[in-house]
Amino acid sequence: MKRFKKITIALLAVVLFPLLPLAAQEDALLFESYDPLIPQMFAFDKKNAIFAGINHVDNEIVIVRYRENQELYISHRILVDKVEGKHDIAHIYRPKSVAIYDGYIVFLASHVDSCYFAVLDLNGRLVNKLMFLGQANAFSYSPSARELYISGENPTGFDVIVLNTGNGIRNVKKEDALALHYQRYSMSEEIAKRDPWGIGMAVIAMSVVFLALLTLFLVFKQLGLRLVALQRHSRKAQETKIEVKSEAIYSNMAISEGVYAAIATAIHLYGEELHDVENTVLTINKVSRSYSPWSSKVHGLNTYFKR
Repeated sequence: MKRFKKITIALLAVVLFPLLPLAAQEDALLFESYDPLIPQMFAFDKKNAIFAGINHVDNEIVIVRYRENQELYISHRILVDKVEGKHDIAHIYRPKSVAIYDGYIVFLASHVDSCYFAVLDLNGRLVNKLMFLGQANAFSYSPSARELYISGENPTGFDVIVLNTGNGIRNVKKEDALALHYQRYSMSEEIAKRDPWGIGMAVIAMSVVFLALLTLFLVFKQLGLRLVALQRHSRKAQETKIEVKSEAIYSNMAISEGVYAAIATAIHLYGEELHDVENTVLTINKVSRSYSPWSSKVHGLNTYFKR
């Protein structure tokens, strides 16, 4: 029995061993290295020992190589877009991502409503350039699918451009590109879709208004009651203070009737002594005056009436 198991295992190993490389190759195709759709500032090609990077200050793509003494130097500078003399900053192409695929340097440049994808050789010469509408931020490459994906976001959704690289990176064509757009609905469109007649919105709006009015009514009512209560309390406190003061005054003034009579007599005598005794004598005298033309009113009239 043990000998039969050993023979069976040996036969399976002989049959399955030639198929292991094929399975490994299929796994490699299925699980290829992931190239994420995120912007890349640098790229490295190990085979040719060169770097490619983005210089945001000068708005260019730089190619860095090795010297014989293992020193790095910039071999080429590729201007993405001219910045000097342009006043509309939003329409200046800025480099977004760079990579090295199949021996070519590729980069993506974009501004507010347009972008372009460029392919360079390792010496910095432009091989291909494709222009697209819409803002783009990153790209990714799938060697197994032979496709290159460009993605971007705009205020209304997302854009994805699929380029066919079956003939190589340098031979991609805009005519073969597939443009996909995801429309992101705005809040008003979502509300209109869920509530086409606007009944829910009307109920919510009216409820909010009435609740706000009710809250204001309760607040002002409570505030008024508090103010009235404080006013009554202060008035009662003042009345109690006045009563206490009056009682204290009356309690301290224990005066007899004789004192009141003496005070009244003193006031009467004081009023009698204010004027001296005087004789009534008329001092008006009648004075007679003779006629004088100087005081006559006739001479002051206009001579026109005499004519």
